[in-house]
Amino acid sequence: MREHVRTGLFGCLALLTALCAGCGGSGGVSDNSSGVVNTIAALDASVSTLAPGASVQIVLTNRSSSPIEAPVVTLAPWLQAITLNPRLQATDALWPGASVTLSFDLGADSITDQALTNHYQHILSNPRSDVLVVTSANLNTRIKPDLLVNATASPTYRNLMQDVLINADLWDDTARIMSADYAFEGIQGVGTLSDTKTNESAVIAAGGAWQTIATPNAPPTAFTTAITPANVYQTFGYPTYLADALPVCFSWPVLPSTVDRQSFAVTLNTGAVVKPYVTSIVPNHEYNERACVVLFGEFGNRLAPDANDAVYPTMVSIVAGKRQLMLVGPSGPVSAVGLSKASSHPYVSNAGPTLSAAKLSVMSVRGEGGPAAFSGLINNDCISIYGPTVQYRLRTFSTGGTAPDGVAAILPTDFGDYFRLQVTRPDGQISWITRSGTPLDMPEGRIEVLGLADLGRQGTPFNDAYVADRDNHIDICIRGDLAAVNLITGLDMPASNGYKRFFNPGGPGNNPRPGVTYTQPGAPQFLTVIRALNDPRTVSYP
Repeated sequence: MREHVRTGLFGCLALLTALCAGCGGSGGVSDNSSGVVNTIAALDASVSTLAPGASVQIVLTNRSSSPIEAPVVTLAPWLQAITLNPRLQATDALWPGASVTLSFDLGADSITDQALTNHYQHILSNPRSDVLVVTSANLNTRIKPDLLVNATASPTYRNLMQDVLINADLWDDTARIMSADYAFEGIQGVGTLSDTKTNESAVIAAGGAWQTIATPNAPPTAFTTAITPANVYQTFGYPTYLADALPVCFSWPVLPSTVDRQSFAVTLNTGAVVKPYVTSIVPNHEYNERACVVLFGEFGNRLAPDANDAVYPTMVSIVAGKRQLMLVGPSGPVSAVGLSKASSHPYVSNAGPTLSAAKLSVMSVRGEGGPAAFSGLINNDCISIYGPTVQYRLRTFSTGGTAPDGVAAILPTDFGDYFRLQVTRPDGQISWITRSGTPLDMPEGRIEVLGLADLGRQGTPFNDAYVADRDNHIDICIRGDLAAVNLITGLDMPASNGYKRFFNPGGPGNNPRPGVTYTQPGAPQFLTVIRALNDPRTVSYP
């Protein structure tokens, strides 16, 4: 009984002290020099999901040993503008262990829905963006709780994420994450939501690259890999602002309708575990691809890993979210929950994109194409580019998008600049195909590399304004005799001695700005080719 009396007395004294200290003052949070006695911050705030038509509940619980003066919830102006029936201030002090529920309503209309969509990232990043803040006159900090939002994704995104797989590649016998490498920082959503194309000054300010192009009337996407929030809205469902990119590529294609941001847990070097803001299968949207999910979020900075303030991902894990991420294998959908993969740092030497696999198969156009809204780069397959004489395809699968400098596109004529094919005869003799358009003749027959595909659309001139699809695939188009083609055993990327190196889309371009850190090119690499001439190793769904 005595201990209860002591606690009650100290609680009353603390409240009286706080109330008296505030007499004659502004009633706001201030430091001790103004006479306000600040309570140790121990206020828990739990907020229900923001959604059109919802009554949003804000439950505040005092976890400290002192009373907290009547707490107040402040909303960002854009959220205040769509709020109905606000009940955002407690009428009494919140005693130790006590809770109070404040609330506001959201209309079930398109204006509310669009406002939540436009501010999707701001809601999810409330600890930084101040969408909803709890304060009290005697609380020594502002409480900014984690928030969730349920708003309507863009129509194009909803159409994209339907469950259609046609002749999609299987890259391994088992379901696994093949790569989950941090790609680049801060350029996914540059400018404002009303921007229809990227602005050079805004891109440069965000640390992006802006290409020097001689060809007149080049398309906007030829100048930079940065994209506007409106572009992100179209392809990822919701806009992002200065977000980072991280592609996660699987050995089997994903079932698009099961892709959800809460399924991806990204562990940082700081020990924090974060979720992306948005996810999409873009740019691997063609029906015969779809094995990569790209994450946009806050994953790191550009500091070297040994710098004091460096932040970067170390691991990506698939966890049970609102929906369970499913991969489609030879026997149908299987859960990806429990898979994980270490992540690399793109701003260190030799950390550019690498190839996870290369698969040789009989050429087929089944699955080439995608939803109508994404048809701008369709018709970029081997047959579209080189005609019906193409018989075989060596498809490469990379850890990220690939470019000569981070902005410019690889051209269909660039095979010899990056690759060479190893051919091993039955007696062990090795030959190399180093140029396109130059056949290799052997006793077993002829092999000719015609060039590269799955880049830009058929008919696009090969110049500095050429734009590729920037996805994780490059196809090497081949014709020849089956017995000879069957001797292709390896794909080499020398990345030296005259061979060029790949950058991911965060690279410097041809006009880098002094003092800006850009992503680095990849290292030399040799891959044993997966032989799929008899069995294409593909899957379709449904």
